[in-house]
Amino acid sequence: MDKCALIKYLYIASALLFLSALVISGLSCGESAPEPSPAPSVPTPAIPEEPSSGTPPPPLSAGWTPDGLIGGGEYLSEMAYANGDYELFWGSDQQYIYIGMRAKTSGWVAVAVQPGNRMKDADMVFGYVEDGEVTVLDLYSTGDFGPHPPDIEQGGTDDIIEYGGTEADGYTTIEFKRALATGDQYDHDVSSGKNQIIWAFGARDNLNLKHSQRGYGEIVLPPG
Repeated sequence: MDKCALIKYLYIASALLFLSALVISGLSCGESAPEPSPAPSVPTPAIPEEPSSGTPPPPLSAGWTPDGLIGGGEYLSEMAYANGDYELFWGSDQQYIYIGMRAKTSGWVAVAVQPGNRMKDADMVFGYVEDGEVTVLDLYSTGDFGPHPPDIEQGGTDDIIEYGGTEADGYTTIEFKRALATGDQYDHDVSSGKNQIIWAFGARDNLNLKHSQRGYGEIVLPPG
């Protein structure tokens, strides 16, 4: 190879190497390493609030209806007597007491706040359903075995604010509402703690008919 040809060959080789260097440099500059994808965010679970101890249940009056149908949770307390033939339900919102009575009878049902013995001075509520009409009476017993005329016949007042009832499938159910303290001399206050009661029911819708069964019990209310 003569001198001119060698020079030409070296020139072309140098140019090719230079171009190769440029291509490699451009590729390395244009291709950046991919950034790692961010980790998916995990929501922090909400921590339920702890119920405050001693918080009273919502007022019974908010969901109470005297329709003669006693549903689960409608009353805060209940008690059964006479092998379940008489059931008493109650609750309070610190101003009123709400009571449900249900007995295995087509006659009358009753409950009385009784501070003494037998029936004397008993503050009674007596109810029945006859031909679809509900009767609820506010009574007061003047003797150990009666009589127990309505408060209004003794100079007192009828303090049953709301009431209702049903008679179905061999059972009579009566519900009523009254103030814990009525101010009537023929009513007893229903107070926090234990309140002695008498319960009873009869076979027919007759105020003067003697009870079929009766007994004693308690209505217990939480502190006010």
